[in-house]
Amino acid sequence: MPPPTLSTSCELLSRGPDVNLMQQEVTLHTFLNDLLKTLRQDDYTPLAQFFHPKAKAGKNIGDKLHALLRNRYDKPWQFSIFRVWRITSPSGSKDLLDSCPESAGAKIITQFGFEKQFAIWIQIMGQNELGRLIFAIATDKGNIAITGMRLQQWTQGGHDWEYWREQAELQAKQNDKRSAYFTLDVAQKLLAGEDFVIYPEQRLMQEARNQLMSKAEVIHDINKSLKVESIAYVGSLLAKDGTGLLIREIVPPQASTHELLALCRKRAESLQQLAWLKPKQGLRCNYILAGMDPEQDSPLGGFYMTPDDLKNFQK
Repeated sequence: MPPPTLSTSCELLSRGPDVNLMQQEVTLHTFLNDLLKTLRQDDYTPLAQFFHPKAKAGKNIGDKLHALLRNRYDKPWQFSIFRVWRITSPSGSKDLLDSCPESAGAKIITQFGFEKQFAIWIQIMGQNELGRLIFAIATDKGNIAITGMRLQQWTQGGHDWEYWREQAELQAKQNDKRSAYFTLDVAQKLLAGEDFVIYPEQRLMQEARNQLMSKAEVIHDINKSLKVESIAYVGSLLAKDGTGLLIREIVPPQASTHELLALCRKRAESLQQLAWLKPKQGLRCNYILAGMDPEQDSPLGGFYMTPDDLKNFQK
């Protein structure tokens, strides 16, 4: 008879706000204190040394994270431990755990190839919003390192996903399907955990959004409104100064930067006039070539028109 297969376990070690793991995990205790110290500095260059080679983070991972934080959160920033779980995965397989205590219904995804690992949620408190840094951390050959990281926006406009879902329900009752669609899109994005955590509520909101309108219908409608056929994607936008729209538009390869900027301004003015953009909403234009994936940003980049930029158009 083969030996019984050991199952993956998930144990809550800490709920913060400070690192208090000296009695359970001394090495992790020191590691997290050093990580928090780095996050509280202005220079994020040392962050790369915390990552496992398998994470393929790159030497500029600290600069990238610092730029994302600056774009989303007004200083000063406060970082604190929100939750720490210890995960034991005898097979080192990638599993979806729904047994982690105090995860607010979230299912944590284990990282492949590590028998002992940790899921760490660090809360970010900015002057405008709340966010979370989700870290996957593992021990490997006596060393401890970050194997993955995800920055999750937790509030938008000072409100969490439940508020945005409630607003979408009100809009749907008023038969404003387009507004409800984009509001639900904001709500579900606040629960986006990618390869680290899954929230069942996010899937439900995505389904509710798609019942209001399909992505294809929204893309058809915006092209029809603008009298073009080049918009390949439209979705909600989460920005530091408010929500807005993100569009990805197919452009010819020879289009210059000056032409693309002028095109974004033109789209912003038209979308305001057509009530696709509401007051205090911005627009991000991203440009792709024919054949590129419209669900992904392209190397062509784009432009962001803030609500203040759009106000100036009206003057």
